[in-house]
Amino acid sequence: MKLFLVGDFPEDNKTYGGVQGVLVNMANELVKRSDVELVLVSTSFNSGFTKFENECSVYKLSFRQSFLEARRQFNNIVIKESPDVIHLQGVVPGVLLYRSSYRNFFVVTQHAILSEERLLQVTIKRKVLFRIKEIVENYYLNRIKNIIFISKYNKRIYFRKNDKNLDVNSELIVNPVNDIFFQNDSKINNGQGRNEMYFVGEIKKRKGLHVLIQALHLLDKKGIDSRLHVIGGYKEMEYKKEIDKLISSLNVSEKVIFCGWKNQMEVLRYAQDIPVFVLPSFQETLPLSIAEAMSQGKIVVATDICGIPEMIKNNESGYLFPKGNSKKLAKVLAQIFQNPNKQEKVREKAKFASKRFQPKAVIEETINFYKHVLSKK
Repeated sequence: MKLFLVGDFPEDNKTYGGVQGVLVNMANELVKRSDVELVLVSTSFNSGFTKFENECSVYKLSFRQSFLEARRQFNNIVIKESPDVIHLQGVVPGVLLYRSSYRNFFVVTQHAILSEERLLQVTIKRKVLFRIKEIVENYYLNRIKNIIFISKYNKRIYFRKNDKNLDVNSELIVNPVNDIFFQNDSKINNGQGRNEMYFVGEIKKRKGLHVLIQALHLLDKKGIDSRLHVIGGYKEMEYKKEIDKLISSLNVSEKVIFCGWKNQMEVLRYAQDIPVFVLPSFQETLPLSIAEAMSQGKIVVATDICGIPEMIKNNESGYLFPKGNSKKLAKVLAQIFQNPNKQEKVREKAKFASKRFQPKAVIEETINFYKHVLSKK
């Protein structure tokens, strides 16, 4: 089977989160398969393929310069390579490469819910941009025949909007976690009870870092001395000003460590002995960062929104709290930090639950879906 894996691949040595992380994790596993001839196509000309270029064919499209030129380039590559399956990770903007002639062998994995993310943008310009993306996504998803959903949450939203689209082939397949997270055990000593936690991701209002910083301040008022490590970089400079002001006003600058962007291996090494991972997001589909933390046996604390409850069973494999509620978050963190020896069962159940994100299992499910698509073709 000749497979095109298409999406916005990252630059080499850059952070691999979100859709970029999924692309890398899938490519890592697919190049091992003898039954797959893999071709990687990036919608970004800045993508780095150093680790893959000797193992499979790679192409870069000048998408951001002209999507019409990128469409032409992509169609020429399709004619040259003649793929059995084209699999696009993420919808906009890569879906602009779609042509009706690809319909029977074109597969899309939908990640973001743009209609929800649009509401959480901090500027009018960003809201307008997301509205345009949303219109484009809705237009193409009504025409694409083969769709992979990563959670029940985004599958439910799709069919609520497209309940009359009976011709669609769909499957629910979770995102794969990089195998390095399963191969390297976390070095956490429960008995020591380190009051440290970390956050991973783009720093923007939707991710709710301000809620976590407020909870950190409340812990300090309770006499619980804790530290927060923030792994990632700012996506919205307006939000940076808000965070800087908040840290200053709460006098917690010495308790918040900004670590910058890190790739998957760097995240693994940096956080190996930090016991708690927190994701206070206001909207998520199925966060890769949570699955990575669970595979390491971290105590995961996250908001009870969207697809997150599909990953975590509250008080068993992790902890959930209401979005935006810094008091409830602080209460959960205090419970964890004050009772470190009672968290071992939570860690073990998190590791067990994370097995569904192992790349080999996810790729096997994905290839079975490809075979289903080809049988319909």
